[in-house]
Amino acid sequence: MSGVILAVLDRPTAAPKVLAAARRAAQLMGATRINVLTIRTPPIDMVTATEGFLSFPDDGAARAAEGARIAALNEAYHAWASRPDAGNTAAEWVELEGWADQLVDEWGERSDLIVLQRPAAKGPEPERRAVHAALFDTGRPVLVVPEEASLNGFGQRVAVAWRNDARTTQAVLGALRWLGGAPEIHVMAGAKRWETPPGLPPIFTEHNVAATLHVLPMSGQRSFGEALLTRVHELQADLLVLGAFAHPMLFGPILGGVTKHMLAHADLPVLMRY
Repeated sequence: MSGVILAVLDRPTAAPKVLAAARRAAQLMGATRINVLTIRTPPIDMVTATEGFLSFPDDGAARAAEGARIAALNEAYHAWASRPDAGNTAAEWVELEGWADQLVDEWGERSDLIVLQRPAAKGPEPERRAVHAALFDTGRPVLVVPEEASLNGFGQRVAVAWRNDARTTQAVLGALRWLGGAPEIHVMAGAKRWETPPGLPPIFTEHNVAATLHVLPMSGQRSFGEALLTRVHELQADLLVLGAFAHPMLFGPILGGVTKHMLAHADLPVLMRY
């Protein structure tokens, strides 16, 4: 059965990394198709709030700016598609105007993996909605790619953030289907000082995956997300796998602490599943 990857392009500076990550993921998964989705933001979606007032963009200027952004993304796409390492994976450029969350949900639901950029700290609203839709609406694994990430053959040294619950199990089970043969897999589990240290989760031994367990103390002096990312750097991991968590709220999910930390600070590709 063939696999389909959805690569969502937004910032032109991040596009080469998103495309490179999508191609590497296709190699690891054996995917045969990459749909490259670029979303034109309608001018009405560019309304900003400043000091209690709504600022409406000039329609002509807004469309011109969007045209320049799309042209830069298209240039990045063609440079990537013409590379000699394209292999047998088919790629298609898809350009649509609309609400980012709706289009990512629609295209993501029929994909096996979604690849997108790590959101900027103060990025535009459509960017935030695209990430939330990918994580919490599609039911698909999401590969979040930082603009500064090194992508040279990632998937060789994989770190797994383990939490004994259904979301983490689902994230890890899906990842093992295409990452289980990695030369190094490191499993990191948090433990409070009064708890019995955990053992290697059975899911790894049951799937014949050789993994090394690392127990991270949960001291409360710093966030677990910060401690986790520090350990990932020490291990020189090139990919982090974890379950995405959110607290249900009336107007949408509020990100859990580790998920929020990784979306804000991770400098390596992060594979998440809600």
